[in-house]
Amino acid sequence: MITVNDVSLHFSDRKLFDDVNIKFTPGNCYGLIGANGAGKSTFLKVLSGDLQPSTGSVTMGPDERMAVLKQNHYDYE
Repeated sequence: MITVNDVSLHFSDRKLFDDVNIKFTPGNCYGLIGANGAGKSTFLKVLSGDLQPSTGSVTMGPDERMAVLKQNHYDYE
């Protein structure tokens, strides 16, 4: 299970998201939709730990791990 508690992310004076709270539970599939530039990939980077939130925390269970396939296709050539 991944738990997101009060996560906010700001880039200088721009607030990308604020006080996000969500719990991803085992056995479910989740989708993330939104317009280009809305912050979908950035939110996934926060979930994976590649980017630290301005406030709040992302936690996983002690025996859980996350795998990430990056979008940069040049890394795989």
